[in-house]
Amino acid sequence: MHGKKSITMATAYNSADWTMEALANHYETLVRYMEWQDVGQVWATGCGARSLVEKSSFADMAYKIGANL
Repeated sequence: MHGKKSITMATAYNSADWTMEALANHYETLVRYMEWQDVGQVWATGCGARSLVEKSSFADMAYKIGANL
C-alpha cells in the first residue's frame, strides 16, 4: 500500500479559518503514516449544499486535481 497517490476533498457549511484544521491535520498524518503521495486537497468551506459547491471555485479545484492524475 506504500507509494499510492492520495486526494482529500471535504465540504463544510462553516467558513471559519479553523473549520478544516483538525481534519487536515489528521489527513496529513495518515498520508505520512501510509507513505502515500498527497496530490491534492480541496477544503470546501462555506459550502453546506451541493449547489454552493457548484457555484464556488472548489469544484474547479477538484476537477483540476483529477485531470492531473
